[in-house]
This record gives sequence, C-alpha cells and structure tokens, in this order.
Amino acid sequence: MSVRSYKPHENKWLIDIRLGRKRRYREVFQGSFEEALIYEEELKRHLTSREKNHTRTIADIAQEYLDHVRIHQSQKTWREKQRIIFSHIIPYFGNLSFDLISPKIIDSYKLKRLRELNDKGIKGHRMVNIELNVLSSMSRFAFENGYSDKPLEHIKKLPHRCKLPDPLPVEIALKFLDAAKTEPFYYALFLCLYNAGMRKNEVFNLRWDDVMFEYNLIRVVKGKGGKERFIPMSRTLRQALLDLKDLRKDANLLVFPSPKTGKPLTDIRKAIRRIVQKAGIDRPVKPHQLRHTFATHLLEQGIDIRAIQALLGHEQITTTQIYTKVALPVLQKAIQTLDAICGQQVVNAVGNDTLKIFENQ
Repeated sequence: MSVRSYKPHENKWLIDIRLGRKRRYREVFQGSFEEALIYEEELKRHLTSREKNHTRTIADIAQEYLDHVRIHQSQKTWREKQRIIFSHIIPYFGNLSFDLISPKIIDSYKLKRLRELNDKGIKGHRMVNIELNVLSSMSRFAFENGYSDKPLEHIKKLPHRCKLPDPLPVEIALKFLDAAKTEPFYYALFLCLYNAGMRKNEVFNLRWDDVMFEYNLIRVVKGKGGKERFIPMSRTLRQALLDLKDLRKDANLLVFPSPKTGKPLTDIRKAIRRIVQKAGIDRPVKPHQLRHTFATHLLEQGIDIRAIQALLGHEQITTTQIYTKVALPVLQKAIQTLDAICGQQVVNAVGNDTLKIFENQ
C-alpha cells in the first residue's frame, strides 16, 4: 500500500510511490487517512504526468511568480504573498502542477489549515480564503505564461462575514477636522483622507506634482493594484493644500514628508490621538476610518455608488457595496419616503375618482 502510518499521534502518513523499477517518491502527509488517500491518488497522477510531459510544479514557478508580484504590486503585498507561499502553499501543493489540482485537493487543504488554526484558537476562515486567493492568482500567472492549460476556476471559499466599516458620525468628523485646523500639516493630511477618500499609504506617498491645482484634481499614482485614478478636490481641501504649500520652505517633493527623516510618513496615530484629545472626542479615530466615513457620508447624501467606487479606486463594485449596509438607516428612510409619495398618489387618485362620481350625479 502506498499510504502507511508514520506518526499516528500527529495524524501523519508516509506516502510511498514507486515510479517504474528504479524511481521512488516519498512524502509525509499530515491529515486524516482519507485525505492522505486522496492526496496520494492525485500525487501519483501528477508524477506520472510529469514523467511524460515535464510539467512545471507550483514549487518550480513560485519564485518567478513572486518576482512578478514584486514588480507589479506593493512591497507589503509581496511580503505577505511570500510568507503564504513558502509557509503554506508550497508545503502542501508544491509537488503538483496547477492542471492536477482538483476540488478534492483544495477541500483537503481547507480541512488541514482549519485544524491547524483551530488548534491555535483561531477560527481562520478569512485567513484560509486569503491563502486560496494567492493560489488562484498564481494559477492565473501560470496559465498566462504557458505553465498550465487553464487557471483554477471557481474555488469555493469558506463562509466568512466581513467586518462592517465603522464610520464617524458627521458631527464627530467635523469636530475632529475643526480641532486639526491649528496644525496645517495634519489638517491637510486628514482632509485627504476624509474629503478625497484616499488610502493612508496613498496620502503618505503623495507628491506635489500629483496635486494638479490648475485642474482641481489629485492624481493617485500608486493606488491599490498599481492603477492611476484622479480625484476632484473640494474647495476646503484645495485651500488647505495651498496654505500648506505656502508654509513649506523645504524643497521636498512629498506633500507630507516625515518631519524627522524627510521620507514618507509611516505612522500618524500619535497626531490623531492629540487631535482627538483636543477636540474632546470620547471615541478612538483611525486613519482608514476617515476613508470609510467619506464613502458612507457620500452614500447617505444620495451620491451614486458607482461614482463612490471610482473615487475610492475599488476594482469591484461589490467592495463598495459594503457601505450600503452601513448606511442602511438612511436607505430605509429613502424607501419610506418613496412609500409616502406612492401612498399620496393613491389618495389623490381615489379623491379624483370620488370627485368624478359626484360630478356624474
């Protein structure tokens, strides 16, 4: 038998596959016996295919994929994908090619990872879904470069409820910004988050040549996914940036350089805590929360969700739609208003019919 018990107390199995008379492949698999049998069957199929077609495995293309990520995505994304690939993807899928990854293999991976995370007291559904996203992205890269016949499609994700954004009420947001006016540097920075909906890192890396005063636009060059978008400036934001530019005497090309290093800022939590305390606000405020507040307040004012999607730089409309859940009370009020209008029309229609009856008499 190709699957033998190795360390029963650790649920480990030795997979021992013979390839002809002289070649032999051994691997230790962790999981249930049934999962080991499934893995052994798929592995045997893969090894046989590799003997014939010299198919490149996931381990073979991992570094090439990471080099691609390093060029086209952010440093943070590259580091996280590198960690996931070498810690989880390669140890489990490394000896397989993408063409031989079946839904059973993926389900087996989910069970294995959930057991590992549950042992640490972590639910882990979101974490496993992120790992599967990396695997799916790798498969598209493999397909585009001729290393597989087709990318992995329709990987069923684990159920996970996304945490809803926690926007600030209008009065709290205005109170926070009003308290920041005494610090022009941070006032302009916070307006970029709240009045333009920019991401924190987009603000930190904003350059003066991306602030197009003549067109009243901010060009975001390095947004999520490396795409360019243009954000109109409100009068308040435009004036705050002009005031900041007049105050600045240095030749730094960054709009918001670190006062200590002159390089992009890395943290503004201390400044936020100072402004919160000055404003007398009794709740925490986070940088990304101002972006959430921007989107929620626009939706509550009746701005089309696709316009908000464009301003935020979301690739998928489904990402923006999460704000409809946050603004649900406002949306319910809108529906009630519509109901009232329709109800009034019904009353008017009944009144008109009644008047016609009396006129006919």
